[in-house]
Amino acid sequence: MPATSIEVERHPCLSPGVVESRCRVVLIVITAVIVAALLAHLAVLIWAQNELTPVESIVALHSNMLATGQGLYYDLNHYPFTVSPYGPLFYGAAALLRKIGLPPFLGPRLLSFGALLAAFGSVFGVLQILIGNPYARLAGLLLAACTANVLFWGTAGQTDMLAVAFSLAAFAAFQGWRDHRTPRSLLASGLFVILAVFTKQTSVAAGTAIGLCLLFEDRKIAVWWIAGVASVCAALAFGLNALTHGHYLQNTIFANINPFSLDKLLQHVRYFALTCGGLLVVVAAGLRYSSRRLAPLYTYTLLSAAIWLVTAPKIGSDLNYQIETMLLLAVCAACALDRLDYFPKLFRQDRGWVTLLNIPLLLHVVLNVVLTMNILASRVLMEPQKAAESAALMPYLQPAGRVLTSQFNALVHSRGNMEVEPLIYTLLVNAGRVDPAPVLRDLSQRRFQRVIIGQDIFASNRPAWDDQETLSLPPAHLEALRKNYFLAAHVKGAYLEGDYVYEPRHD
Repeated sequence: MPATSIEVERHPCLSPGVVESRCRVVLIVITAVIVAALLAHLAVLIWAQNELTPVESIVALHSNMLATGQGLYYDLNHYPFTVSPYGPLFYGAAALLRKIGLPPFLGPRLLSFGALLAAFGSVFGVLQILIGNPYARLAGLLLAACTANVLFWGTAGQTDMLAVAFSLAAFAAFQGWRDHRTPRSLLASGLFVILAVFTKQTSVAAGTAIGLCLLFEDRKIAVWWIAGVASVCAALAFGLNALTHGHYLQNTIFANINPFSLDKLLQHVRYFALTCGGLLVVVAAGLRYSSRRLAPLYTYTLLSAAIWLVTAPKIGSDLNYQIETMLLLAVCAACALDRLDYFPKLFRQDRGWVTLLNIPLLLHVVLNVVLTMNILASRVLMEPQKAAESAALMPYLQPAGRVLTSQFNALVHSRGNMEVEPLIYTLLVNAGRVDPAPVLRDLSQRRFQRVIIGQDIFASNRPAWDDQETLSLPPAHLEALRKNYFLAAHVKGAYLEGDYVYEPRHD
């Protein structure tokens, strides 16, 4: 019996080749599922004629206003009372696509989807540089590509994915410079950092990480690189600010500091722990086996996470703040698998703890695939609801006259511009950064033909969901609305209680 036991241990029932073959089949199946999810997202983003996120409508309106010559960065104390909170690159590209005839939502979505694919390309480029095992490289790409939150924002017409794509391209170029020391790669990294910052101004993690790592590797080059990138960024920022009469910095910096909420931070952390907890386990398992070669990656990841945690608690933030950190965490997890010899040990059926990482890895894939299916189903089901809501509101938006509304999806289809962005306007009024007199005067004098908000101002009790993220107008404005307007219609909508239409009193 002892001899038999020893023989069994030496000759397991499955050879390494068989296990590898089965593992390859699993990876092929996962790849097919992810490709199908990407194609489904692409089909939905082309098919859907209404907003996928509320901010998507605001971005579409700003881009359309730019395309029609109305500008982009506005004076906060004059009409239109709205804020363009991001850099000009995404708005500008979306405006060009609008001018050549693409529908208002489709152009920005295609920009995001192209950026999503580019981001995956940069992720794979970094994996090729840092990882020798081909299975670990593929696993890293699949872990990144299956993450539901990344796919969600990579198919919505907002600026985030383009900024992340530029940041990852900068980091990939820097990693290429570390291997080959080609000046072209270092110049490319600086260029992509600048593009990232002027797409979304908080996209500084990649540039900061590159600058810090350069200081440790070659101080002379680091000084030139940091000085060059900083000088170009400063020159462009102050140039844009002068060109827009001071409105660029006013919109992107000073008006973009919303109030913070601890509950909002906890929401972010809970979602991140749920959807990326498996990756965190894998990364933690491989930390002790990391090397100096991985230092830039870990530095970039930590800085990205820090920026996310600092900015995510503000009112109005969403899960788009997490996507850069999620993508980098997938790369870190792949590096951990490589350093732990996970796949060689898996193929020979090693009985150590490393092969138990199957559990968090599969948990990440399965959970995020299920979430992606739910997201796709939700988008498909919400489309007819939003279409019906817009159709019902169209008679109130099409006639001539001024309209103040928080229903931007219908505004995209009817007027293509806005006079007041209620939530950001209310936050700025409450913070003392905007003069409320012009809008308050126009409400008191009944100059708006219609006011459409998601709140019944004559109701005696506030809804349970009424909080800072559903603000309609400041209290004084709501009081002026009560005195000078009556409730003309209530339209059922896709969000909360729908839309309440107010028209001027005739007494």
